[in-house]
Amino acid sequence: GNWMYIRQTRKEEVEEVVEIINAAADFIASQGSPQWQNGQKPTKETILNDIERKESYVLIVEDQIAGTAALVSSVDPVYTKIDGSWKESTGPYLSIHRVALAESTRGKKLAKPFLEHLLTIAASKNIQDIRIDTYPANEPMEKTIYSAGFTYQGMIEFPFEHGERKAYQIIIN
Repeated sequence: GNWMYIRQTRKEEVEEVVEIINAAADFIASQGSPQWQNGQKPTKETILNDIERKESYVLIVEDQIAGTAALVSSVDPVYTKIDGSWKESTGPYLSIHRVALAESTRGKKLAKPFLEHLLTIAASKNIQDIRIDTYPANEPMEKTIYSAGFTYQGMIEFPFEHGERKAYQIIIN
């Protein structure tokens, strides 16, 4: 069978997804980054909302949940106030949020294929404009974002402490 694929998260998987996010937040903290700390990490409620809107996805590797992400379809108010500019695009965009890989996958270089799978999902929905952001000090994520074909467009600021993020975009056709 297909050893790696992506699909929508099922409601009964929410606890497992939350565990992956919690472990990722702990790992981020151990790296000295403020991202996802002090109550900023995605909650079970957030993930359940994503699932309900059919915007939550899991990466399946060898029949196990290896990662999670949300492909959010609404306009992100934070993204409208970019210090920089978005590339012109016709039609709506999707934002990739709440990306986390399971601890068991660390070092397996799954982040890039995961993002590429998310881009494939976007393309299947006829969405060409995909956006993502990351904490400025998160160099591994930035490398992954570039390797998946995104370009840096400017800085955005979420309304909380350490809310500054680098924003990226890709137009796929």
